Amino acid sequence: MGPVARDERQEFVDRVKAIDPVFRRGDLDAFWPSLRELVAFAPRRADLSKKKSHYLTSLAARSLARGDPKSAIEFLDYADQALDSSHLTRFLLEERADYRLAAQEALRPTSAAR
Repeated sequence: MGPVARDERQEFVDRVKAIDPVFRRGDLDAFWPSLRELVAFAPRRADLSKKKSHYLTSLAARSLARGDPKSAIEFLDYADQALDSSHLTRFLLEERADYRLAAQEALRPTSAAR
């Protein structure tokens, strides 16, 4: 199974390299279909599930940095729905939870003066 595993891993990396520039341009309408294909790729591979989780979290982090917490939450929600959580480490799950809290905080009204 060695060469097959490497081929799937390389295909995953190649797909990320192909779609990431679309995200950087901010064209989320064009990005989402490619992202769905990426996440659906090799669903039984625990190693790729880990990479997918980290990639979706990085998209959330970059969305937060752009001042777009709603998109950040969309990416995190998608990760929760689409990935097999039994494949993921505690670190990856906590990483997503941390970014979710940051996005929710960013969505709170800033005029909380009482």
